[in-house]
Amino acid sequence: MNRLVCLGIVVLSWLPQAATALTGAEAAARAREQFAATATFSARFEKQIYWAALDKTQKLHGRIYTRKPDRFRVEVEGGDLVVADGQAIWVYSRKNQQVVVGEYNGEMRTPWQVLLDYTAQWTPAGVEETRLEGRACYLLTLQPPGGGARQLKVWLERRRWLLLKVEERDESENLMTYTLKDHQLGGALKPSLFRFVAPAGVEVIDRREDGQQ
Repeated sequence: MNRLVCLGIVVLSWLPQAATALTGAEAAARAREQFAATATFSARFEKQIYWAALDKTQKLHGRIYTRKPDRFRVEVEGGDLVVADGQAIWVYSRKNQQVVVGEYNGEMRTPWQVLLDYTAQWTPAGVEETRLEGRACYLLTLQPPGGGARQLKVWLERRRWLLLKVEERDESENLMTYTLKDHQLGGALKPSLFRFVAPAGVEVIDRREDGQQ
């Protein structure tokens, strides 16, 4: 064997072995651990929906606040609002001057909870290192149980495992995208954020069994 080749083999044997690449399941588990350790969370968001059949895109901007285990507030530009205090949930439409209140049963999901549900139930199909708006992140591709045409992509910041973006494509090629910015984890949130008082003159539709406002 050529002496140069032999020397190369010896040198390579001295080098540390490359670390095992992070799997999609491991990355998803890190993100779930981050959320589990966070009592409060807030961020600005953009929700974008592309309707393939209409070739039309709808965008919403706003801010989300969550406090474990069951309080959240979603503010949408233009004045629309969703507030949950753990017992009731208010959905306020400024345009319609109407608020619908019902019992909170945990059905509404925040982007973090969507991530938790999907990464726990869907199968990670791949993970790659990439950048999103200059930030180093992992891009996870997930597929639903049993396969199918649906696909979910999740961008996680590498340093703090923050959820940066969620992109879901359904069987009809419609595309829903959540983008999160200005993350705040563990900060103090005012109790008033999770209470709702209907403005004067607004119609209140109470769908709770006891009808209490």
